[in-house]
Amino acid sequence: MKETKIIDKEKMLIRACHTCMKITESFQEIERCSHCKKAFLPLRYFEKIHDFKGKNWQKHFEDAHDLEEEDLIKGLFVLW
Repeated sequence: MKETKIIDKEKMLIRACHTCMKITESFQEIERCSHCKKAFLPLRYFEKIHDFKGKNWQKHFEDAHDLEEEDLIKGLFVLW
């Protein structure tokens, strides 16, 4: 019998900028558009904002492997 090995691939987050429509790929949430420099809020912002204290804003942006399909905004994000 042949043994199949499951390869654990890292998820990639693909995001379209809602201002300039540039597509950006990353292994974590994107903080700013690489083309027009528009700043983005983290996904599930309204759940996380209550924990926001001080200037540690980067802790709210998650890695792609921690995100699920229901976390994404349809039409702007894809998990690949």
